[in-house]
Amino acid sequence: MLNKHLIKPLALFIFLFLGNFVFAQTAYQVRDIPDPKKNGGGYVSDPDNILGAGAVAQLNNTIADFERETNVQVAVVVVNDFDHDQEDFDFAYELFNTWGIGSKTSNNGLLLFISKTRRKYRFITGTGVEGVLPDVKLKHIAEQQLLPAFRENDFATGITNTINAIGAIILNPENKSELNQLFTPKKSNSDFENFLLPTGIILLLFWGAFKIVNRQAKKVLKDKPQSDGKQYEKIGKGCAVAMMVIFVAVFIFIFFNGFSLVEKIRPENIPVILYVILALVLLGRYLFHISALRSIHNDDKNFFNSVSSFHKKNFWLIIFSPFILISILLYLFKRVKNINRFKAVLDSKGREMVRLDRDINIEGKPFLTKGQRQEEIVKAYDYDIWESVDHQEHLIKPWPAEAYNNYTECPDCYFRTYELNKQVTTKKATYSHEGQAKIINECSFCKKTEFIKWITLAMLIESGSSSGSSSSGSSSSSSSGSSWGGGSSSGGGTGGSW
Repeated sequence: MLNKHLIKPLALFIFLFLGNFVFAQTAYQVRDIPDPKKNGGGYVSDPDNILGAGAVAQLNNTIADFERETNVQVAVVVVNDFDHDQEDFDFAYELFNTWGIGSKTSNNGLLLFISKTRRKYRFITGTGVEGVLPDVKLKHIAEQQLLPAFRENDFATGITNTINAIGAIILNPENKSELNQLFTPKKSNSDFENFLLPTGIILLLFWGAFKIVNRQAKKVLKDKPQSDGKQYEKIGKGCAVAMMVIFVAVFIFIFFNGFSLVEKIRPENIPVILYVILALVLLGRYLFHISALRSIHNDDKNFFNSVSSFHKKNFWLIIFSPFILISILLYLFKRVKNINRFKAVLDSKGREMVRLDRDINIEGKPFLTKGQRQEEIVKAYDYDIWESVDHQEHLIKPWPAEAYNNYTECPDCYFRTYELNKQVTTKKATYSHEGQAKIINECSFCKKTEFIKWITLAMLIESGSSSGSSSSGSSSSSSSGSSWGGGSSSGGGTGGSW
């Protein structure tokens, strides 16, 4: 047993040890500091409630007046403790640049960072305000207004007096004029040069690109008498539906879950984002046209030639959409694989045979059997038909098509039209009842059917995403606010302790 004289000291040690965890204060990382701009659009971050709600509201109103009058952005951050691996300057400097306090073009931001536990304060200034608020002046303000109140543990009064003293300087008519001159012209020029002009150029160039592609596409399809436009219309509707789905998905993401991401987008990033979006849309338009060419060409050789002709005329499209280059390379790879397919075949007399144009003779009559034609319909095989010039000889050569691996040879008719493990729904599932389906092997030509098993289809479940989305959207909208201006600091400012 423990000596009774050791019990009390041991209990005291355990109490202090556990108390150290219970009452330990949060040592904030930069990423953990709440950004007031994203929590109501204020300027003061007081996560440990050192100042109190009343003082924070008063400071927010005062600093908002400063920004309206001078365009200077002032941020105040008050915490108990912060990252123990960083000094106050390094932490405040990183925080300033992470938030981007001040205008990006003018760098007219000011941060006052305070750690109560470490008894440290630090000013960080953007280059745009260093002339009006040099380090020496900020040091003097701190010694006169900040530190006396802090030594009395009156943090709200100290910070309020300090902000008022800073306001008296920047609202001075001469200083105010200097700050506004620094801010206004650069912002105007920057908006035009970094946002409006590039955006306008990108829109104009892509409009021209779409115009050219659409004109060529209409001409190609118009010149194909076998195309009644129905396939083109189906593909067009499919692409329109796909684009609508993408648009709705982006809309839901932005307005229900993506506010924090949208807030990080700066005007100068918009031309780049716009370019990427339009490049993807142009890729979709390109694939739409290639699909249309596929639909009007039953003959693979004619299809390859049409695509090659389109690429030669429109190779410049990869400048607007580098994504198209991937599709072109895939097409070239497929064409190389078929390079020997269209080489002339010799008849028994050594003469070159003529390959039938399957865009003209779609059914392959009288050479293909009904079973072979069915193999083409299900896209298990493509058949090339070669005929001698005197029409006395013909040769039929099969080539695996897109759905070759989806079918196998039928044990009855021996055509590759036998689909394995095909699911056929016999009773649809509803929100109140399960459904039923059977798994079969079936030949699409001779209709041979082999039953495998029955399966149960799960009941449909009503999605609760709409209500969840709306609730998350309301919470997002309530917490969203304005943002800082994207400013940065070169390390100006001053600091100290009390």
